[in-house]
Order: sequence, then structure tokens, then C-alpha cells
Amino acid sequence: MSHNGLMRFAIKMRTLRVRLTVWNTVVVLLTVLIALFAVREGLRFYLLLETDEVLEAEANELLLAVEEFYHTDQSQIIAEMKRKAEAHRKSDWYIRWVDKTHEHDLWHSGNVPAEPQTRFLGSYSGHNVWGSASHRSIEVELNKPGLPRQYILVGTPIAFVDDDVNRLTRILAPVGLAIFLLAPLGGLLLAERAIEPLQEIIHTTERLRPSHLNERLVVRGVGDELDQLATKINTFLDVIATHLQKNREFVANAAHELRSPLTAIQSLVEVTLDKPRETAEYEELLFQINDECRHLAQVVNQLLQLTQSEALAAETRQELVSLDEMANKAMEMFEPVAEERQVKLSSSLTDVQISGNPREIRQLMTNLVDNAIKFTPAGGTVHIGLKRHDDKMVCLTVRDTGIGIPEADLSRVFDRFFQVDKSRQRGIETRGNGLGLAICQAIVHAHHGTITVGSKLDVGTTFTVMLPMARSPAVVPDIGSRHKSPVDL
Repeated sequence: MSHNGLMRFAIKMRTLRVRLTVWNTVVVLLTVLIALFAVREGLRFYLLLETDEVLEAEANELLLAVEEFYHTDQSQIIAEMKRKAEAHRKSDWYIRWVDKTHEHDLWHSGNVPAEPQTRFLGSYSGHNVWGSASHRSIEVELNKPGLPRQYILVGTPIAFVDDDVNRLTRILAPVGLAIFLLAPLGGLLLAERAIEPLQEIIHTTERLRPSHLNERLVVRGVGDELDQLATKINTFLDVIATHLQKNREFVANAAHELRSPLTAIQSLVEVTLDKPRETAEYEELLFQINDECRHLAQVVNQLLQLTQSEALAAETRQELVSLDEMANKAMEMFEPVAEERQVKLSSSLTDVQISGNPREIRQLMTNLVDNAIKFTPAGGTVHIGLKRHDDKMVCLTVRDTGIGIPEADLSRVFDRFFQVDKSRQRGIETRGNGLGLAICQAIVHAHHGTITVGSKLDVGTTFTVMLPMARSPAVVPDIGSRHKSPVDL
């Protein structure tokens, strides 16, 4: 066989099918061999046990005769022993009546072997069992008051036991040989049945492509480990397909969001170059171009920030972050904007700390507060709440009395580039790109927390953020500040 042939053979021998076949064959053969050996030895054991019981019964009968006739007529005892020996002459039984020293026979049958008691095998029910390679005997003791201590032994050759065991062995040998020959075939069939679902999994996964992930593994419904594996793989494929779909939508939305300001800039430049204009017209066009460039730069920066936030969990720099300080700084930063929009800011804060990235947490705060102020009409209120949820979690809420979010859109507010229907904003001047809340969600998830939203149209919206607490400092009452209000979350 060539070297390549040997390599292929070695690779084939390492396949799961071959290993399962070998293991199934070995297990079947060992099981059968153990079972056949157990049957053979079990037969020997029960034949010897039955022989002991018969010998014991005969010895006890002779013992009763000794007890009855010892002082009256010992010839009756000898006659009974002769009768027993004659009755079992075909089986070659033998009988011995000996004194307490086992050295003198009071009587014995003519067929007693030369060494009938070569090995003590044990005792049960007060009787001793003796044996050799060819004989077995039961010894009972005469231990009755008024009578001398004597023993009666009844024995028999055990060649018939070996004959029966050998006869059974000759019957079982062909059965064992047949099983030995059929075991590899059975092992192969079992291996084929076992790896058939795995082959289906392999064939299905070979057909999967990034552009073709709609096919799923077949779940047979038997609930075994292969079904569990197929279910796990299907779930993983669902996650991958969803992720790829979201990435496609993200690329399409990003291209659309970037194309709009680029198209506007191109149009403004073409208008500017179309004909000579007055200085004031040039300034107006340049202002518009600058505004579009600012929006374009904002979109690019937020896309970069979103990418960085999604990768934050594995490499974030853990520091102690005081959330109440972050909330106060965010309120101070947005206070001029709130006053300009005639929106009232309020807070109820508790001194709590988490482990996280200060820059990302600051971005989370500013995004939520900015979003709340942006969609709250004049005369409305934005409230920031911070408290301990339990011994492990911190609860941050940002609630506004703004226009609210339609119920149908609540499940999509954290999607990238998603924006609520602008027709509902009723004169609220905003220019967003739908990335702020997606960034918030990425930051919260990177800090092992959760963010949820609840809203009612024309009533308001509440964003709730749950973050793991870094430690358990002493509880501090609500911090008094010029933003403090009696609003209770």
C-alpha cells in the first residue's frame, strides 16, 4: 500500500463512524462474553447448591436413625445406611459414619474415595461442606445429650456437574461465535443510525452561505442530544441571519443618511458655480453648505461612536463612576437649552456608583437628556431619577412630558437610523439621524445592563436604565439643588 493510501486509511480509521463501530462491537462482545460466562458459572453454582441440599437431606435422615437406634439396635442404623447407599448406587454415592476425631470409621460404604475430604468449602445451617476436584460431601454432627459426638458424611462424585456445564458450553459456543461475527455488522448499523442526523447537519451546513441562511436543520422531535444540537445551531443561525440583515439595513441606511447631505452639498456647490452672484448670496450658500457639512460630520462621528460602543464590553476601562455627578453635569450642560425651549429640568438623585467607562456613561446621560428635551414642547418637564433598585442594581430614569412614541414604534426606537414619523412632531425643530438611542443601547449592553422605554402619545416617554452597582455606599437622601422638584418617580 502506498504512503498516500496509508494516510487515507489512517484518516478513515479516525472517523466517527469507524470509532462508533469499534466501540459498539467491543461493548457487544464484552457484554455477550460476560453474559455467557455468567450463565455457565451460574449453572455450575446452582447444580452444586442443589446437590448440597439433596446430600444434606439424606445425611439428616441418617442422623435421625443414629439418634433413634444408637442405644437400642445399631444394626438398624447400619441397615439404613446400606439401604441409602444401595438406593444411590448408580450415582456412586458414599456414606461414612465416623467418631469425633474423624480417624475411625464406625461404618462406611464400599465406594468411599481414597481422599474424600481434601478441602473444606464452608458451612451453612450448622453443616460443613467438603470437596475435591472430583467429589463433594456434606457432614452433619451428632450432638445430642446422652450420645457420643459423632459425624455422618454423605458424598457424591461431581462429574455430572462438569458434564452438564460442558454440554451447556457446547450449546453456547456457536451462539457466541455467531455473535462475534455479527457484532461488527451490528456495530456498523448502530453507528450509521447514530451519525445519520450528524450527516444531515453536515450537508445542511455545507449549503449555508452568508447570502443564503434561510435553511435550517431538521429537528426530529425525539428530544435527544442531536435534537438539542440542531436546535442550538438553528438558534445560532437565526442570530447570524438577524445580525446580517441588520448589517445590510445599517449599510443601506448609513449610505442613505450620508448621501442626503452630500447631495445637498453638491447641489449647493452647483448653484454657487452656476453664475456670478452677490456677496450676500455667496455667504448664504456657504452657510447652507457649512450646515450640511456639520450634519455630515455628526453622522460620521456617531457611526464611529456606535462601532466603538459595541466593541466596548471586551476592552472597556473599568473605573468608579458616580452616576449622580454625571446626572448633575448633564443637567447643567443642558440647562441653557432647556430654558431656551421653555422646558423645566428636575431631578431626584441618590449617591450611587458603578464600574464603567466615564466617557461612555457621560455620552449615555447626554443622549437621553438631549433626546428628552428635543421632543418636549414648551411648558413641559424633563425629570432625571436615580435610585438603588436592589443590592446589586442601579435604576436610572429619564422621563419627559413630550409628544410620546406610538406603540407600534416602541420596539424599534433602539434600531439604527430609526426615527419616529416626523409628521407627529408638530413644529418641533429637530434634525436627527436615528443613532442616538442605538448608541445608548450599545453603551448599556457593554456595561452589562438593560435599557427599556415606555411611552404614551401626548403624555410622555420614560427611558429606564438598569446598571450593576459597583459597591453599596451609605444611602444619601436626595441631593438638594436648584433642579430639585417634588416629582416622585
